[in-house]
Amino acid sequence: MEKWTTEMIGSHIGKTALITQGCEGSGLEVARELARHGMRVIICAEDVVQGELAIRDLRSSMYGAEVSYEHVDLDDLESVKHLSDKILTEYSQIDLLINNADFLPPAFKTNSVQGHELMFAKNYLSQFSLTARLFPLLLAAREGRVIFQSSQEHHRGVIDFFDLNGALYYEPHRAYAQSKLALLTFAKELDRRLRLTEIDLKSIPVHAGGFHTPFLAKFLNYALGQTPLQGALPILFAATSEDARGGHYYGPDGFKGAWGDPSELECADLAKNIQVASKLWEVSEAITGLDFPVRDLRNVLPFQNRDHFQPGHFI
Repeated sequence: MEKWTTEMIGSHIGKTALITQGCEGSGLEVARELARHGMRVIICAEDVVQGELAIRDLRSSMYGAEVSYEHVDLDDLESVKHLSDKILTEYSQIDLLINNADFLPPAFKTNSVQGHELMFAKNYLSQFSLTARLFPLLLAAREGRVIFQSSQEHHRGVIDFFDLNGALYYEPHRAYAQSKLALLTFAKELDRRLRLTEIDLKSIPVHAGGFHTPFLAKFLNYALGQTPLQGALPILFAATSEDARGGHYYGPDGFKGAWGDPSELECADLAKNIQVASKLWEVSEAITGLDFPVRDLRNVLPFQNRDHFQPGHFI
């Protein structure tokens, strides 16, 4: 794939983007570039002070930037509902939803407000809930996209349907890997179902690169030149490039996806398993109490050209 840069982003005037955890790091750089190219950007995060500082930063760095902050606690599904209800009331469409949240695991098992294991709740359930709730606004957009921030750690993950909350056994990295595998699996399954409908919407999983080992992360990221802007590139590519394909996985092309330029990468076989994806979808609906009715066509293979089939329907 040709080296992709932010200079290739065209005008997006009149479009609206919503990004979670966009107050710092690569999330802030994503918000900056989208605003620079004309998008109205809604940043959603937990820390109000940090959110206000991010908005000031963006407005001071470019004249006329249309940016705003909304509060959300991603470990609380009620907070996600409150945010969604507000967005549904105030906006007629969302062209780009960027589920950018990427929380690292605590050393000891911690639960969300609703009692779910924290990584599964913040890195996955909240993203499932937000996407489902804002789906009507995504449907209203032309050529909309949903981006999901996964991680190369998903390769180490297994979705343990018998112990999703880590009640029987908790290990931090295992919980993180499971949450990122679940997110990637859902992103691919959402796109698979969408491609068999007449809905003009792409679901694209990405990962920003970098290292997650606490002791080495900062040093290695600095030494390898993995700056926040560099980490933003896979998201920006998936969000804006005409070459980005729904259901395909993008990240840096360097060693183990830790740094480099945006490129298509291979994901774990488990993320492609339709039976696992279908089970995860059903469990996610049951846990969140949401009905996310994108038609399930289990006999459809991943990445099958939709033109070979009679289009389905959104029900």
